[in-house]
Amino acid sequence: MRSNFIRLHILILIIYTMISFSACNLESGMEKKLLFELTLGRGEDQIDLIQMANVPFNKKSRIVMKDGLIYIGNGNSNKVMEFNSYGDILSLHYNPKENPEPVLLTNTNIGGQSSNRNAYPFNFRNIGEIAVTNQNHVLIEDTVPDNRSDYDESTDSTLNRIVLRFDNKGNFINFLGREGIGGTPFPYIEKIEVNNNDEIIIITRTIKTWNIYWFSDKGSLKYTVIIPLDNLPVPSEGDFIPSLETIVPDRNENSVYLKIDYYNKKNNDLDYTMSYIWILDLKKESYIRFIRMPELNIDESDDISGFLGVNNAGKFFFLTYISDNISHVMVLDKNGTVLTRSELTMLDEKISYRDMYLDSNGLLVALLGKYDKAEVVWWRSDQLAGVQNEDS
Repeated sequence: MRSNFIRLHILILIIYTMISFSACNLESGMEKKLLFELTLGRGEDQIDLIQMANVPFNKKSRIVMKDGLIYIGNGNSNKVMEFNSYGDILSLHYNPKENPEPVLLTNTNIGGQSSNRNAYPFNFRNIGEIAVTNQNHVLIEDTVPDNRSDYDESTDSTLNRIVLRFDNKGNFINFLGREGIGGTPFPYIEKIEVNNNDEIIIITRTIKTWNIYWFSDKGSLKYTVIIPLDNLPVPSEGDFIPSLETIVPDRNENSVYLKIDYYNKKNNDLDYTMSYIWILDLKKESYIRFIRMPELNIDESDDISGFLGVNNAGKFFFLTYISDNISHVMVLDKNGTVLTRSELTMLDEKISYRDMYLDSNGLLVALLGKYDKAEVVWWRSDQLAGVQNEDS
């Protein structure tokens, strides 16, 4: 009888230990919080996400959060809106030929800056990526007129994109090209990032290369690094086909992180094998080390984790889609150790357009377009265990 009791006690301890270990590695799901909604349209506090059925969006709409303020670039209407977290519009950069005259904001062209809520007209051609500096300067991707664009035969790419710079009062400062202020146009811009030193990192793509243009806060060119797709780093232990998913700049160092997925050929198909994060030192123009990403160990998912970004504490954030409604956020340290995993709910079947942004603290915010409205939501991923340094 006593031996049966001991065996039962041991079994309870084993089950308790397994549950405790699981709780440490998969936190309870993060609650999605709705910050505000946008109606569809062309008004100054509306968003144009209207599309034809089964036709993908061909223009970008982007969301960025800086110091608690939300910036939304809407390519369909060529405007960038700034909101507080309650959904009150604070400022607007807009093309007056494509948008109605603002009602809620003061138009600086006709009435001057009479309040803290102003609209700034500018003849944007094709708004794309956006970013915001620590000085609240707004960076906006746009295209140049056809007679100023060029074609690069070596990469089979059209060079027609620039990055416009506006100060915190809405005034146009200048634009960045490949060489810096007033430079020649970029190819397709994948993303614009700003680090903690207000340095501007513009990452572009062509059919044959990814390109990194790193500028000082004043706009002078510091680094240009070209990454050929036919010469990506591969692990030494096998014959792999690499695929570069994204490039993420460090927020404090002059380095970037390349997330590369590796495949093997299997029965004339490509079979996903593993993923690495390669750390590229821009001064040395060489890879200084790599991190092998851990196995997901999620039976329900065959998807590959997407690299969301890095927070101020140097922690890596990844998002894996499990089903139409469920995704997992995974956080790693710089040694590749899993710090935490957490589930988030998104209800993908109701979403026609989505853009997500990880802020410097690790908070995840998203623009979710639906058939009748758009939602701005966040998940407090910055509060997950282990995502901040103890002294931060």
